[in-house]
Amino acid sequence: MSPHPRRTHRVLALTLALLISIPALAQSKRIREHEVVREETVYSISRRYNVPIEKIYELNPWARTQIKVGDKLLIPSEATSHSSTSPKAESRKHVVAAGETLYRISKNYGIELEQLLRANPGVTSSNVKVGMELVIPTPQSEQAATPSPAPEPQSVEISSSQVAKAQVRVALLLPLTKGRRYVEFYEGFLLGMYELKKTGVSIQLTTLDTPTDEALSGYIAQGKLRDMDLVFGGVNEQQIGALARAGGYRYYVVPFSRVDGLELGAGNSAVLVNAHPEYLIDRVIPSFLQRYKGREVVFVKRSSDSEDLFAQELRKALRSAGLPHRTIELGGQSPTVGTTAVLVPVSADRNLAQATISYLERQGSTNLTLFGYPQWQSFGGGFQRSLSRYNATIYSSFFFDPTTSESRDFLTQYNHWFSHKIDNTYPKYSVLGYDLARYFIRAYSLYGQGFVKHLNSLPSDGLQLDIYPKVTFTDEQDGARRSVYTNTRCYLVTYKSSGTIQRDAI
Repeated sequence: MSPHPRRTHRVLALTLALLISIPALAQSKRIREHEVVREETVYSISRRYNVPIEKIYELNPWARTQIKVGDKLLIPSEATSHSSTSPKAESRKHVVAAGETLYRISKNYGIELEQLLRANPGVTSSNVKVGMELVIPTPQSEQAATPSPAPEPQSVEISSSQVAKAQVRVALLLPLTKGRRYVEFYEGFLLGMYELKKTGVSIQLTTLDTPTDEALSGYIAQGKLRDMDLVFGGVNEQQIGALARAGGYRYYVVPFSRVDGLELGAGNSAVLVNAHPEYLIDRVIPSFLQRYKGREVVFVKRSSDSEDLFAQELRKALRSAGLPHRTIELGGQSPTVGTTAVLVPVSADRNLAQATISYLERQGSTNLTLFGYPQWQSFGGGFQRSLSRYNATIYSSFFFDPTTSESRDFLTQYNHWFSHKIDNTYPKYSVLGYDLARYFIRAYSLYGQGFVKHLNSLPSDGLQLDIYPKVTFTDEQDGARRSVYTNTRCYLVTYKSSGTIQRDAI
């Protein structure tokens, strides 16, 4: 039987270390062994021993791919880490002045925000203060800090025209100095990149602060997007339109807003992550009819409520299928409903949702159930617990369950890196950045411009959303094809009476 490859790597690393430093070992213990414990990363271990991460990789090249609990790493001692090339020895100090942000400081020194945050553990964009002294690490090229690309999977046949460059070039345009949620998106994006780099994906990231529409237009005019493989950003209709029309890149990923009628530059393609309600409703209603077959559907409203698009389309579908349904109005002596009815509020309004829960409590039947809206995720923990009493289901293209092991791992790493918890928003911007970085950069590194042809081969492991783009517009201009893809993946999320949450993709 051949030796285990990981064990072989460790033996080779030890042999190399001994050949390099046998004389010094006799005088001082320059190399020690560290056993990996739960939740440790190579970066956290390097911080613990005050050793540059690249020094650990030199002695443990196999660790670039992955480390696991119980693995043994060779760690150079502090005596070897204080060399003239040590980041600590070359670091500088900066005193924060009024009006400065971490992002702006990082750009002034020619480093990435990721490097600045790592050099100053505990400092975040939300707690940096005037007069605070920051450590400024020596600029390092992204290429030097990135592992070599992993080989293509042997089971996938890819033509040379579909393979991405050795390094995926990414541009991120966000108002980082204006909005906390966009900083969280950026932080999650960095963490997603870090996970990819551990698997050998090489990335060059260009981050551009866009506090105004004019700033974004200026970057486009300067050619900052030229030759980019992936462009992320745009937070309003004007910015999204400008980025879509700009030429010279491969794919534009629209992370936030829903837009109509994108006008694309020649050869560009765009992916809308946040699908229009019509696309979601077209997928949700057939699943609703199948799930609640044989049960009476009761629409719930107050006198002041107007029906939103989902309630209107569901009513049409029920009528077309000849299925029983009716509407009741809350307030005063509200009528009773059958013990197995499905209640559907006519809109996502918070007060209507809470009034419907109160009505269900007065009915007293445990067989009644509730169907609702994506916005209900942001109504707080007490409301979520009330949903579980009625096995309530919502539809949504975004859903983050913090109780899963994968989510807990993400939250642990996020807190470790950035020293603050994620905001309770819908969607959660940090998780959105993490998911989009992992999906699109990984897809492009595997298949290049042709990644949309290989959707069935791409993993669906998003923490908050899965991506399954469907072409919704395409044409050809001057011999170059332009296409718009819309993410059509949607979830039915059920809050079970057992306290667990079930997320079913449709």
